[in-house]
Amino acid sequence: MSVSNATPVHQVALSLPNHALHISAQIDAIAALWEQAAPPDNRLLQYDYLKALEDFPPEGMGFQYAVLFDGNQPVGVFYHQVFRLNVEASLQQSPEEVEQPACFVKALSNAVKTWFIKRADFHLLIGGNLLLTGRYGVHFCQSLPQTEQAYFMEQVLKAVQQTLDQAGTKVRVHLLKDYPTDPYETLKDQFQQKNYHPFAMQPCMYVPIRPHWKIFDDYLADMSSKYRVRVRRARKKGQALVKRELSLEEIRACESQLYVLYKGIADGAGFNAFLLHPNYFSALKQRLGDHFRLTAYYLEEELVAFRTLIYNHHELDAHFLGVSDAHNRPHQIYLNILYDLVEDAIEAGVHRLDFARTALEIKSSVGAIPEEMTCFFKHRNNLSSKLIQLVFDSFNPKEEWQPRSPFKANKAAKVGE
Repeated sequence: MSVSNATPVHQVALSLPNHALHISAQIDAIAALWEQAAPPDNRLLQYDYLKALEDFPPEGMGFQYAVLFDGNQPVGVFYHQVFRLNVEASLQQSPEEVEQPACFVKALSNAVKTWFIKRADFHLLIGGNLLLTGRYGVHFCQSLPQTEQAYFMEQVLKAVQQTLDQAGTKVRVHLLKDYPTDPYETLKDQFQQKNYHPFAMQPCMYVPIRPHWKIFDDYLADMSSKYRVRVRRARKKGQALVKRELSLEEIRACESQLYVLYKGIADGAGFNAFLLHPNYFSALKQRLGDHFRLTAYYLEEELVAFRTLIYNHHELDAHFLGVSDAHNRPHQIYLNILYDLVEDAIEAGVHRLDFARTALEIKSSVGAIPEEMTCFFKHRNNLSSKLIQLVFDSFNPKEEWQPRSPFKANKAAKVGE
């Protein structure tokens, strides 16, 4: 995908008086304006993180940045990714490998789905960030009613789409990503009036960090005895692990090994829309410094796992990780990583540890609770919503899981505690 023929910055007037957009495919061309309106308390919508991702993106991913002006004043930013999605290539199991049902109707449905998936290869215009879980596509400098938010988001998508059309990038589907379900009912209604179709994604799992948790032992004290025993068992099995936070130079020296561990996890997913750039982790370290930390896990000098964190002001974002499958179960590496992340969040004094999606049950067993998310999509050519829904069903597997709580009955976690 290329937008190389586009001018560095497009200026687009909106129908609302005194409002206009500045749009660019490269953040450097718009950086000064972007930083004026970007949220000061959200590192994941600021220049350094976005520049690192732009310099080392997943294959097939481009970017569009838009700054909203009211008169001469920047009042909002909109972050978009342009991504070519090949659904069949992203599935870790080909459609033919799925067990065929005995029921004729279900078999016919599977056949239609298989036919469509094999032909599902198109560009997405994404309002948000495929690499993150959460609302990382828009920020307004002042509080606006959801009706006004929806208006501006729709106008920006149209303007960005026009820019891409002029550059020769034909986008078929718009996707607005990861809106917490409860607070955005009005926004949902507004988008549905514009023929956007809502669909539920897997929930985001996060741990509310309680104010009285000053050290890891405080977290353990709130647990029931059953789960404290589980922590001790995991720590005992993982006692041979040696943990070391890596510097930029150390990350660069072993980046190929880190990538192999990361890719092992990515390849094990039912659907994986993208693969990180092999130099993504060193790029984040170079740009974010101490706000990005990569901790490696060794067994007798062999690198067997790693985890990454982004310190995002009042939140800690548990980013990508990698674990050797051969060593994971004997040493309970993944579970130990989850406990280590909780301990890091407590030490950092943040309010929330964001675990993102997947592995819902084991994350709930260390204290994570779900936050339901809604996305919205729209096909430009009015393709049946039922057909395009097959695509989103493919990369949103339904995970059957039993929510757990490790805490004593009188210490149950509460949202926003």
